[in-house]
Amino acid sequence: MSETVSTSASMTEGWQRASKWSVLHFLFEQLKHSVNLAFYAVPALLLGAHNNIPEELMPLLLLGLGVTFVVSGVLKYWFFQFTVSKTGIAIRSGVFDRTYTDLPFERIQNVKFDQPFYFRFNDMLVVTLDTAGSAKQEARFAGVTRDYAEAVKHTILQARKVLQTQAQDASDTQAGMPESDIADRVINRRSIKDLVLHGITNNRIWILLGAAAPFYEQGTNWVIEQMTALRPHIEQWFGSEAVTFWYVGVMTAMVAFGLLVIMALLSVGGSILMYYGYTLSKRDDKYIRRSGLINRQEVSMKHSRIQVFRMQQDWLDRLLKRVNLYFEQNVTGTQYQPEAKATNKLLVPSVTVAEAESLADDVFAQQQARHIQYTGAHVRYFWRLMIIVVLPLTLGVGSLTIGILGAYGVLITLAFVGCASVVARACWKRWGLAHDENYIYLRKGAFGVDYWCFPRSKLQQVALRTNIFMKKRRLVSLDLILASGKLTMPYLAEEVAYALADHSLAEIERDKPGWM
Repeated sequence: MSETVSTSASMTEGWQRASKWSVLHFLFEQLKHSVNLAFYAVPALLLGAHNNIPEELMPLLLLGLGVTFVVSGVLKYWFFQFTVSKTGIAIRSGVFDRTYTDLPFERIQNVKFDQPFYFRFNDMLVVTLDTAGSAKQEARFAGVTRDYAEAVKHTILQARKVLQTQAQDASDTQAGMPESDIADRVINRRSIKDLVLHGITNNRIWILLGAAAPFYEQGTNWVIEQMTALRPHIEQWFGSEAVTFWYVGVMTAMVAFGLLVIMALLSVGGSILMYYGYTLSKRDDKYIRRSGLINRQEVSMKHSRIQVFRMQQDWLDRLLKRVNLYFEQNVTGTQYQPEAKATNKLLVPSVTVAEAESLADDVFAQQQARHIQYTGAHVRYFWRLMIIVVLPLTLGVGSLTIGILGAYGVLITLAFVGCASVVARACWKRWGLAHDENYIYLRKGAFGVDYWCFPRSKLQQVALRTNIFMKKRRLVSLDLILASGKLTMPYLAEEVAYALADHSLAEIERDKPGWM
């Protein structure tokens, strides 16, 4: 390619790299990352870690770091490619973890130009593209001329102008329709019992410990008596050094028990304060939630702006046959807020499975999140959990318990490995992705299960991620970008991911306004 991308004609070309000057951008980005890492390295050097490095090797070490720094920047430049077509922008990036990002023009909410000091001498720009629902930039490419950047921006604005015109035409069609005088129709209420159950499930098992609160003093005395009676046996079995460990462990468990009781009571109390008198009403195209014991709150959400629903069911929810149902709409992506204050989320707490199905059908007709057949994650995801999560934890538990308890520590470590393996397998088996003609579904969890469902038309962007290990098995991780945020399906078969991505992107082009 030429030294710079400078004309709008190049927008119809295939995959291309930016100007070679964009290497400067990747080098300075690498420098920022290195500065952040230096905050961890400097304390070690100050504490004398540098004394362990032979003085004659320091120049070679610094030279190696410098070469690595430059090579890393060059490789990032070389593997960064983009293409600008008549309908959108696609980006391929990453050296080892390859990422493919596809951005239709109408999904782009903001186009920003930056000119760092290292681009001022040749008047080149860094173009940043933001999409709705993103807490960070979705796409960025550096080292393009101002003319080319302006041409891209013009194309995006024209696509959005067409979209706005279509939306305005639809609004004008309905302008003459009289506003409904019908009062709000209540479609769901939550009782005190429901709110207590929400507090129980929201705080997991801890609330169950609250039932023992009246007997805490008697229980404490009984535990101390048993510890004293068992002390001779502990010394005989494990040695005198283990007695201290025994007392500290038991007392720590008792303190933790007391804290968990307090947490449980606060959870139930908070649920009642926040959701007392809960009603979910519907008025024309709007859902309205009213609740609160002291401060009465009202949260409304237009049906047309709902992006996704989530059925959250932890293991205790499943035991109690309850579901927490969330509806989510567009977010600005600036910061996380709790559900009580967030305007982008509407929660229906602790509903029955039948109620959850009915409300979900009211929002997305004929959805089948709980009944469709899901495609699971590849078994390599399980082994990834075992290597990255279970193995380090096992080494930590083993070094602690074996060092203190000897042979008995081996038994504890083996028991931990067994339990951790069961949890890892449960997480792997629960992952699933499915779709039909109208909706895309995602499932995850361990002993509980969460379901996500959203219309195909709400999908903004599809990204496929892989690495050298996944690529050998033709596996990818699939990112589904909505205006409400991102959903990810890991370790999916490549052909399945590409088929879904292609079909979904075709739907996006066919029904462009749908995501709003």
